[in-house]
Amino acid sequence: MDKALRALQYLFVVAIGIGSAQGISAQEEKETKKQYEIRYKMKLSTTPPAEQTCAAQIYFTYLQKNTVAVVDSTIDNTECEASSGDYTVLVRFRDENNEIQSLEYSESWSRDDDKAVESRKEYFIGDNVDLVNVRAKKLRCICDTAGAEAEAPE
Repeated sequence: MDKALRALQYLFVVAIGIGSAQGISAQEEKETKKQYEIRYKMKLSTTPPAEQTCAAQIYFTYLQKNTVAVVDSTIDNTECEASSGDYTVLVRFRDENNEIQSLEYSESWSRDDDKAVESRKEYFIGDNVDLVNVRAKKLRCICDTAGAEAEAPE
């Protein structure tokens, strides 16, 4: 009987231990269910809107007048009215030694309406040379969206 009593005491102690362990777990569980609010302060810098590019076309007619190349240019785009941009004029000519030489000139343009931009420029090419050709490089076109928004009726 003494063994039975000890076994019963042992089971009782184990049962109390399990019960108190479950009680602690329930209490801990209640504590972990607390809500936390974390606030972050961030400083964000804004970037200007991306430029709206357009596909402009440029046409040249050119001729040589003694030491200069006379270049008539027409720039047009059908994507936006107010626009601007820049380009490089490449003038190629043959020198006294019959070698091809090139000169580059940077130009810019702008317009406020839908009309083509026309211009005439003279580029110095030197004495005793023959003009070979004139062409454009790096033509860039940007729509003026700020001007279009300002003119739009509300």
